[in-house]
Amino acid sequence: MKVDIQATQAFVDTIVGIPKFSYPANQNGPRPKTEFATVKLLEEYQVGLPVHFIVNATTDFTDYRLEHMAKLRMRIGIKETDGIASAKIHNGWTREDIKALMFSSGYGFIGCEPISLEDAKLEKVWEPRQGFALELYVTRTYLYTIDNITSMEISGEFYPKGADDFLPLDLQINNT
Repeated sequence: MKVDIQATQAFVDTIVGIPKFSYPANQNGPRPKTEFATVKLLEEYQVGLPVHFIVNATTDFTDYRLEHMAKLRMRIGIKETDGIASAKIHNGWTREDIKALMFSSGYGFIGCEPISLEDAKLEKVWEPRQGFALELYVTRTYLYTIDNITSMEISGEFYPKGADDFLPLDLQINNT
């Protein structure tokens, strides 16, 4: 999701200490002339079972909030010359300022593993890049509404099992 990429960009920019150091991957935009990082969301997995909360209940409808934990797998590619940004990104996820930023934005750090000499795909000039596989947790929240059944009318015939005769049904249920 776009919000996950933007949050990861904020984390990377803070770790490196350079504003707008990272960019979303595969945007076909102009490439920066200096060092930069690309961020891409590869996969999202639901972890555990979702939890449903009743937010508002009336006779006509019920509003629910659904919350579930998601595990995100991100790819960070870095084009640089001196390796300092890569070292900061690889080792900076447990800094106190990054933990505070993650806490305020709702993300949790799982791990950051290096990917050696990742190629710069979709580029005109191919070059080796340092890459990282980043895993994060985030809580997804969705709101939904279900209309309540306020009245019901059942009419017809009921045939009990093994009986030759039927029972007539005429049932009305009203919540009001």
